[in-house]
Amino acid sequence: MLAAEVASSQQAQWDLVRDYLASYAENRPVRKVTVVGNAPLGPNPDRVARIDSSDLVFRMNSMALDDPGAPPCVGTKCHVLVVSRYAPVTPWMFQDYRQRAYLIPQAGYGLRYILLPQPYFWPSDLGTMPVPNAPVITRLLDQLDPDHEPNQLIPTSGTISCFLAHEMFPEAEMYATGFSFLDGVQQDSWRYQSGGGSPVIPAHQLGLEARLLRSWIDDGTMRMLP
Repeated sequence: MLAAEVASSQQAQWDLVRDYLASYAENRPVRKVTVVGNAPLGPNPDRVARIDSSDLVFRMNSMALDDPGAPPCVGTKCHVLVVSRYAPVTPWMFQDYRQRAYLIPQAGYGLRYILLPQPYFWPSDLGTMPVPNAPVITRLLDQLDPDHEPNQLIPTSGTISCFLAHEMFPEAEMYATGFSFLDGVQQDSWRYQSGGGSPVIPAHQLGLEARLLRSWIDDGTMRMLP
């Protein structure tokens, strides 16, 4: 009975997160989803048209958007932001914040004082939803490595975003762009469209993440935009 109750609770949490994300979609039902990573991208009007015509656009951490009059590189839409507790605030992070969902990976990390920089950058009326461990993060870890050791494997916010999009909206057209680790699993640092960069922590096993994303590309359930 206990196992059934736990499974029911986890499914309820999964459904709650999905409904929360869908409530921010441009259109419902959600028929087209794009996940935009943070790797630097050059101008490409076709890519931006694909991004900005999506019903639901996921971004993460050091996000950037195309400013008015700027070259069309990463688009202007963001409906869901998956943001690490360590993420620095970019100029676009709180732009139109009432129009998007904010998710903090792992329960308990939604406290504003452990986001960088200081809390006064966080709008006082903005709430967040934690990405629950058991129904989401553990399920993702099991797909990355069924034999993973607890606390030794931490998925990147980009792969968490792809996982949420791919698994919660399987009926939608699925696109992704801006993921440098697909062609650079040995990289030891990130470069961002928003500027600057950061080291890749050892717990991010990019080979495993690239393999998972490529499996979706290979089976046709996710397409990469140039």
